[in-house]
Amino acid sequence: MKQYTQDLSLEARKAEIDIKIADLRKIMAERGLDGIYISKQEHFAWITAGGDNIVTRFVEDGVCAIFITLEGQYFICNNIETQRFKDEEFLDKLGFEELSMWWYENRTMAYINDLIGADGKFAADISMDRASDANGILRSLEMVLQESEIGRYLHLGKVFSSTIENFMTTVRPGDSEVEIAGRLGARMWENGIEPVLYLIATDDRIYKYRHPIATEKKLEKYLMISCNARYKGLVTKITRMAYFGEVPADLQKQYLQTVQVENAMAAATKPGVDDIVPLNIAKRMYADFGYPDMWKMHHQGGPQSYTNGFYLITDSMHKVIQLHQCYGYNPTITGTKTEDGFIVTEAGPLFLTYPVVFPAITSEIEGVQYNRPGILEVK
Repeated sequence: MKQYTQDLSLEARKAEIDIKIADLRKIMAERGLDGIYISKQEHFAWITAGGDNIVTRFVEDGVCAIFITLEGQYFICNNIETQRFKDEEFLDKLGFEELSMWWYENRTMAYINDLIGADGKFAADISMDRASDANGILRSLEMVLQESEIGRYLHLGKVFSSTIENFMTTVRPGDSEVEIAGRLGARMWENGIEPVLYLIATDDRIYKYRHPIATEKKLEKYLMISCNARYKGLVTKITRMAYFGEVPADLQKQYLQTVQVENAMAAATKPGVDDIVPLNIAKRMYADFGYPDMWKMHHQGGPQSYTNGFYLITDSMHKVIQLHQCYGYNPTITGTKTEDGFIVTEAGPLFLTYPVVFPAITSEIEGVQYNRPGILEVK
């Protein structure tokens, strides 16, 4: 399996940005666009190779925008933000020219008109006068990762796996779900990754709800944490389960079945294959295990990168898989769930998250080794 490394140097980031801008300009020329305006956090992180334009967390809107023309590249923000985006986001050193304004002004359209003319055509990722929708253009490019992005993704996966699994060894019966969420969030921030989704359930709530937000319910014996984390704009997901006492044999068997479904889906996720294929494999496996309608109870996942997910695979929404995409599946059988993101490579799935202190379930499919987490048994 090819090795990927994280390089956060300005030189490496600028090289990545230059490729992305060249790809954007090619599309702009094809579509007769004079500019593209980028302000949503997911797209800003992509075009700046890991930059962050969010002040109010957990929203789409950013406080700094990038504007790309056929010949130039600019960052647009007000005076409250300008210096920080130079000092800490290094936008000027990454090749973006500053276009600043006072916080009480709104010169964005004036700047755009100065650059491309009042009749110039541009696309934007938010609603703007004269602008067409840029989201489809941006997401089509964000789906396929550069090798430098894979390096950052693998760093996220390594830290995320270690953080969540080591944290779960500290949880004890009597802890409430919201207490667990709060302590886990602190660990994630301390380790340089940002929590963007928490699903935490204990005992009967694991069986009752597919999307259990944390409550005051106290842990008795069984814990599930499903969490999404973000690093340099990239997002991946993980689910881990812990049992306080000896895991019942029927629960262990059912959990192994969910792992087998996920592994089979990942093994089928190959370049050039339609991603409806992994979904259909999951449907057949659920039926073989005696749960023919289980796939209807929860989505099975799909591709992701700078977003939690580009789309959920269904009979009416599926696409051909490309090399260096990131996929995340989440098969569930009521009471058990498995979930780890992976990169599509020519040598098979390269999992971003994996067992660190949890027991490992090892298997082989088509000559590829799978090392997947089991249920942590705490006695």
